[in-house]
Amino acid sequence: MAEITNDLMYEVLKDIRGTLKEHSEHFRMVNQRLEAIEHHMAGFHITVSHHQEEIAGLKLRLERLEKRLEIRDT
Repeated sequence: MAEITNDLMYEVLKDIRGTLKEHSEHFRMVNQRLEAIEHHMAGFHITVSHHQEEIAGLKLRLERLEKRLEIRDT
């Protein structure tokens, strides 16, 4: 078994620190991508809500037209 020296410990710790730096950078990139997805989804939900409101308004207008033209199904 190799003798554990300060130099060996220093090299192992440098390797661990390098690995942690790589993981930290990777997690930072993943967090940025996740944040972008969350912003996109928020915009998507706003758009869907707006479209639902427009459809509800169009349904009301159609019902009034049907009633006025007396072509509503009963």
